[in-house]
Amino acid sequence: MLIQTEALVKDYSLGKTVVRALAGVSLTIEGGEYVALMGPSGSGKSTLMHILGCLDTPTSGRYLFKGEDTARFNDTELARLRNKEFGFVFQNFNLLPRLTALANVELPMLYAGISRRERLRRATELLELMGLKERRHHRSNELSGGEMQRVAIARALANKPAVILADEPTGNLDSRTGSEIMNLFDQLAGIGNTVIIVTHDPTIARHARRIVQLKDGIIVNDGSPETGKRKEN
Repeated sequence: MLIQTEALVKDYSLGKTVVRALAGVSLTIEGGEYVALMGPSGSGKSTLMHILGCLDTPTSGRYLFKGEDTARFNDTELARLRNKEFGFVFQNFNLLPRLTALANVELPMLYAGISRRERLRRATELLELMGLKERRHHRSNELSGGEMQRVAIARALANKPAVILADEPTGNLDSRTGSEIMNLFDQLAGIGNTVIIVTHDPTIARHARRIVQLKDGIIVNDGSPETGKRKEN
C-alpha cells in the first residue's frame, strides 16, 4: 500500500472559530493509480492533498506512507520525505522568476545532494521530454503560462518521486493549453507514475481512472469516471 489514511480530521482555528476542513477521511491509494480528488471550493480536497504531500499534518487520524506513520517523523524527516517521494505541481507554477527553466528544474536535486553534472543531465533530459529543450536557458518570467507549467512538471519529476501531486494544474491556463498539460499527466500515468490531481472541474477529473469526490470534508463518492463505482485493484 502506497498511501493509507485513517479517519483524518483537520481543524483550522480562525480566532475563536474552529473550521473543520476534513471530517474523518479514510482512503487508500495504490502505486500506479491515477486519481482525481474532486469537489467544490471548501470541500477539503486541497487540505487532503497538503496532508498527503506532507505539507500539513492532520488534527487527528493517521496517515501512513509506504506503511510508515508520518506522525512519527520530525520536521527534518518530513522535509526529506517531501523532496524525495513527492513531486508538486501548483496552479500558480511556483517557479523562481529570476532562474532559468533549467535552474528551476535542478532545484529539488540540489536539495537532495545530487551532483551538478547529474543535475544538469537530468534537468536537460526532462525539459526535452516536455518539449522545452530550446527554452531551457530562458528565465521563467520569459515563458508562457503553458511553458511555465511544463517546467513545473519537469521539476516535479526531478527526483523520480513516488507520487505526483497536482493542485488545479490547469487553473491559470486557457482551455487548449490546459488540454495539452492534461495530456502530459495522462502520459505520465500511462507509464506507471502515481498521479493525484486536485480539481473542481469534471472535465479535468475525467482524465483520471478514479475519482474521489469530497463535500464538506468527507468522501461522498469514490469510483471510476465511467461507472461511479470503485474499481477493484
